[in-house]
Amino acid sequence: MEARLLPVPARDGGTAVLLARPAEAPASGPPALFIPGFGQNRLTWEIGGLSLPERLAARGRATYVLEQRGTGLARRFGDRLAASPDELLEDVLAAIDLVRRDAGADRLVLLGHSLGGLLALRAAAERPAAVAGVLTLAAGLFLGRGSPRLGALLRLTRLVFPTPLAARFAARPLPLRVAGAVLLALRPVLDHPAVPFPLPVWAPRAYAVRDLEQRFGEGMDRVSIGVATAVRDAFAGTGVPGLPARDVPAWLARVRCPVLLIHSATDPLSPPPVGEPVRDGLVASPDARLVVVGRPPDPPLGHCDVVVSEHARDRVWPLVLGWLDSR
Repeated sequence: MEARLLPVPARDGGTAVLLARPAEAPASGPPALFIPGFGQNRLTWEIGGLSLPERLAARGRATYVLEQRGTGLARRFGDRLAASPDELLEDVLAAIDLVRRDAGADRLVLLGHSLGGLLALRAAAERPAAVAGVLTLAAGLFLGRGSPRLGALLRLTRLVFPTPLAARFAARPLPLRVAGAVLLALRPVLDHPAVPFPLPVWAPRAYAVRDLEQRFGEGMDRVSIGVATAVRDAFAGTGVPGLPARDVPAWLARVRCPVLLIHSATDPLSPPPVGEPVRDGLVASPDARLVVVGRPPDPPLGHCDVVVSEHARDRVWPLVLGWLDSR
C-alpha cells in the first residue's frame, strides 16, 4: 500500500510532513515515529532496496517518517526552516499529536537518529503519557565527547562566526547538498580505511555506490544557521544542542519510558562515550540501555550507515526489531 503524505502544522506556524505507512500485518505494537538528524530527510531511513519503516510495516506496525519543516517533502508547504532546536522540537510534538489521532493510538514509540535522537528524548520528556519508548541511533547529545578533531575545528569557527553574530542569521538556510556533493566527490579517498577525515560520516566501503549517491546526494538536505550553530557549540563544548549543560539532568530525569541507545564503536561523531551520560541520566526510565555495535569481529559502522546499510540490516536492525517487539 502506498504511503500517505500528512501535513503537520505546528503552533508557531511552521509545517512539517509525515510519510505514513499502514501496518501490513496484524498489529504488533504502537505506531512508530521516525525522526531524522541534522539537516536530513526521509532518506535517513530508506535507500535503494533497504527501508527500516517498510520492514516495520511488514511486521505489523504503522510507521510515520517525519520530514522537518523546510526540508524534503515538507517544502511543498513552505521553505521556512526551524531556526532553533526548540522549533524542531515543536515539529516533533505536533507530529506525535497527529500520529496518535491518525493511528487511533494512545501511545507511540519514537526512533531518532543523531540530532533526531535528542529530539526524541526531549519529546518523551514533554509528552510522557504519549510515548511508550524511545530508540536512538548515534544520538547527538553530549557531542563534546565525540570527535576531538572536529571539536577543535569547530571551536576555530567561533572566532570567525561567533554565536551572537550567528543568532542574527538564525533562520537563514544552510544547504547541505553542497557538503553532500563534496563527500561524494571525495568518495574514493573516504572509502580508504587509512585516510583520516574530520567528518567521517560513513565507514569505508559501507555503501554500494548507488546507495551512497542517493544517501548523500538527496538525503543531505537543509538546516538553518541557528540549528547549525547550536550543534557546532555542542561539539565545541560540553552541553547538548540548544540546551546548556546545567539543564540537561532535569529533563533527562523526566523521561519515564524504556530507552535503547545504540552507538557504534567506530562512529567518531557520536561514539559510546556520548551515550554513557545519557543512559546514566535516565533515572526515571524503567529500562535504559546502551548497546554498542561496530566492534570486531563485526564490520565497522559509521554515523550514517549505522541506520541503513547492508551491515546495519544484518547487525543493527535485529536489535531494533527485537526491542520494538517488547514494547
